[in-house]
Amino acid sequence: MRRKSIDSCVQRKIIPVVWDPTPHRELIGSASSVLLQGGPLAELADVLDEFRHGDLEHLSLFVHIDLVAGLENSDAAVGFLAKSERLSGIVTVHHHLASGIRRAGLLSIVRLFLSDSRAVERGLSVIAKSRPDAIEILPAAVAPKVAHDFSRCRVPRITGGLCRTEQDVREAIQSGCVAVTSTRPELWKLNLG
Repeated sequence: MRRKSIDSCVQRKIIPVVWDPTPHRELIGSASSVLLQGGPLAELADVLDEFRHGDLEHLSLFVHIDLVAGLENSDAAVGFLAKSERLSGIVTVHHHLASGIRRAGLLSIVRLFLSDSRAVERGLSVIAKSRPDAIEILPAAVAPKVAHDFSRCRVPRITGGLCRTEQDVREAIQSGCVAVTSTRPELWKLNLG
């Protein structure tokens, strides 16, 4: 199948989180990957078509399966998404989908909400069981605090959520994260430098 390496998808440090790329095509085009979320399933084919054009066709696209209205987080939905030649991977909080995502030829990113020590322990257990291609630690302010806990994992770490400034991005990257997801166009500009 078309399975890529996660490393090839995170060449740039900021991963724009969008549904409609139209307002910021140039900034989005400076990224290496994009996370699609926040729209209805009925629009997904049209959104994917937007990323088939010259300035955006190089981007690796990930769909957040839990945050597309009308798309359930199931193996059937994974199979549906895998039919799109344009997608590189799926993001989900449902770690049990990781193996099916892998079998479908896509990359899996499992989101971990880390609010306390028990959540960190559970996150480490999730990684061991589901073996995702990457994890996304939320919120971003937690990533430096748990860097030591996750340093033994060979799974690349991404972070996002409440990352508002260039300093926030710098701290996340310095803590060992390979990229930061963001809905903020002012942070997407960091890919230009």
